[in-house]
Amino acid sequence: MNTTLLARNGMLLNDLEQEVARPLSVLAGRIRLGEGYSLRSFYEMMQRYPQFQEISVFIPPFMEECAGCPDSGCENEGLTHLELVKRVEMVGFPGEPRFNFLCSLTGWHNDSEQELRSFQLHQMLDTPIRLGMLKHSVFGDTVNMMEFDTDYSLFEFIEGISWQLGFQRYPEHCSIKG
Repeated sequence: MNTTLLARNGMLLNDLEQEVARPLSVLAGRIRLGEGYSLRSFYEMMQRYPQFQEISVFIPPFMEECAGCPDSGCENEGLTHLELVKRVEMVGFPGEPRFNFLCSLTGWHNDSEQELRSFQLHQMLDTPIRLGMLKHSVFGDTVNMMEFDTDYSLFEFIEGISWQLGFQRYPEHCSIKG
């Protein structure tokens, strides 16, 4: 299976390290992150491939906020890295069991998880991002959570980051309407 490299400068590179000619064609494919990939890299990817901004309502406000940030040095001593984690949860007990699949972005200071809502975007834009393990929990049991190696698709990556940032940073887009 081909793997797309998400480069620090926002470019999508194929296995030959050439820029991907048709970015939408790699949305379902496996990715890996280039050295130093950060939220700024994500911002630059969204600028370079504007069609990706259509994936989530949370991307335009993120883009607007990033445009007002300094060109470098957007880090905080309280964060060593950000980590995208894929979660599979079996829920519904009592009741009808079901599986939920989601990706979430979390902040880390060494081995200690940090709430992203505690940080402003200009404090984490240049913080490195890692792809984490798949975490599987059954009926909310976080003590016996299982972890597995996993791959991420470009779509999961974009949607996971934008949803997490949007949920924590742009609550006006998160209201549930019937």
